[in-house]
Amino acid sequence: MPKILIAHSLYAPHIIGGAEISTQILAQTLEPRYDVEVITVGGHKEGGVQTDKINGIEISRLPFNNRYWIGDTARQTSTSDKVLWRIQDIFNVKQYRYIKEYLILKRPALIHTQNIPGLSLAIWKAAFELNIPVVHTLRDFSLIEPIAISAYSRFYRQISRRYSRRVASVIGISEHVLKKHTELGFFKHASRHVIHNIVEKGNQVQQLDICKTVRHHQPLHIGYFGQLTEVKGVHYLIEAVRKLDQQLVGKLFIHGDGPMLGELKELAGTDSRIVFVGKIDKREINSQMKKMDLTIVPSTWDEPFGRVVIESYQAGTPVYASRVGGMPEILLDTETFSFTAHSSDAIREKILHYYSLSEVDKQELMLQCCKHSLSFNEDYLLTRHAGVYEKLIGCGG
Repeated sequence: MPKILIAHSLYAPHIIGGAEISTQILAQTLEPRYDVEVITVGGHKEGGVQTDKINGIEISRLPFNNRYWIGDTARQTSTSDKVLWRIQDIFNVKQYRYIKEYLILKRPALIHTQNIPGLSLAIWKAAFELNIPVVHTLRDFSLIEPIAISAYSRFYRQISRRYSRRVASVIGISEHVLKKHTELGFFKHASRHVIHNIVEKGNQVQQLDICKTVRHHQPLHIGYFGQLTEVKGVHYLIEAVRKLDQQLVGKLFIHGDGPMLGELKELAGTDSRIVFVGKIDKREINSQMKKMDLTIVPSTWDEPFGRVVIESYQAGTPVYASRVGGMPEILLDTETFSFTAHSSDAIREKILHYYSLSEVDKQELMLQCCKHSLSFNEDYLLTRHAGVYEKLIGCGG
């Protein structure tokens, strides 16, 4: 059974966003066919590599070996601190030594990197020197724009592009994210693939015919699920709801937390229909989504994929999303279910579109969502990755 080493900046129980969830799903999906281990960065600075097991998979956590640990989300970090952290992370010599020693010890058939801040570009060099093929999954744009300082990002991009020549195969979680990198000259020697994210098996819809009951002739319950940051466009959604009569929209449930919480509450004002639920446990997402008539994803930035779209479909809840990033690729129908970003009026029109559907149309739409979600499953993920691995290690596992 070939040993596959999955590398990512963070790993459960340290979860900041969708990338951590997707990486854990990938590891657990591969595990029955391959000998899977994970290398990541822990919250300790001393004491060497710490190991533990999660769902039968061995996790090796390196010391963070930098100014701070990126998993410490409560830490207040200044811009200068972030820049200094990033400079050290370009090629972190201590991490390079730890990683190379680890690779010599484990001798994996292949290393599959995800997001690498904290591990640094050193991981690609260490693997290349030991003739271990590298597969890299593009989950975001951190190789292109690691922080919102253009001068640093341009500098980092030149270096990361050069290091990316050591990668044998590159996977984009959407055509959009893959194209954006390859057009800038990244991964010149790598085979190129698109493998969409999936969501966890435990959330899958078991019986399509009893997916959920459509609420008809009632004011809509609209859901937002995600971080409360500027680029998520939640303020446009709030503005859209406030423009609609309470006979049309009964409640807007905002699930999530973030730096814009205070500003968004101020924007919502005295409108009691707008409910700030706060951050919910990922195990509760499916049940919360099932309670919604529709989910709206009003992002204003190039979302690499849009995990919330598939999660919502699994719950049988239709999604209307901004026409940005990789999201149009996974919507049921781009024309019908996407809207122009940065526009509360565009969101309002889509809410009216859903409200105007007949009960039969809503029921059919709900079933289409359930069926569409089933194509984003473990079999798809395993088969597609095995195909990429096979070309590099000479067997499918």
